[in-house]
Amino acid sequence: MEPKKINKRRKLKPIIISAVILSVIGYLIYAGIRDSGTYYLTVSEVLAKTSQAPNETVRVGGMVAPDSVNWDSKTLNLQFRIADNKSHLAVKYQGVVPDSFKPGREVVVEGKYIPGGHFAATMIMPKCASKYE
Repeated sequence: MEPKKINKRRKLKPIIISAVILSVIGYLIYAGIRDSGTYYLTVSEVLAKTSQAPNETVRVGGMVAPDSVNWDSKTLNLQFRIADNKSHLAVKYQGVVPDSFKPGREVVVEGKYIPGGHFAATMIMPKCASKYE
């Protein structure tokens, strides 16, 4: 009976190792998809929601309003407005600005809405224009 137990263990070992490897790969795929799916609110939704959850970190998407960009390269301060079809929101950001950030382009900003009417962004993510449009 001893040889049969050894044979079963030898056959079971690769199956267990394969199951562990597949589980790890599955989790990594799930985590990658979950993190890459960026959910964001519109400007109107943020303005309507500000009284419910002040100082909550959110992502807001909108179009950079033309002639609203004010960039100080010495202090790395950037001020601009983003807009949707109904509303607009003043955004303040300090840091390096992505190369693809331009007026008239769609962006997603992450940060907090500050009571008083502006959004303090900690991250700017320009949306890439589709080549196929």
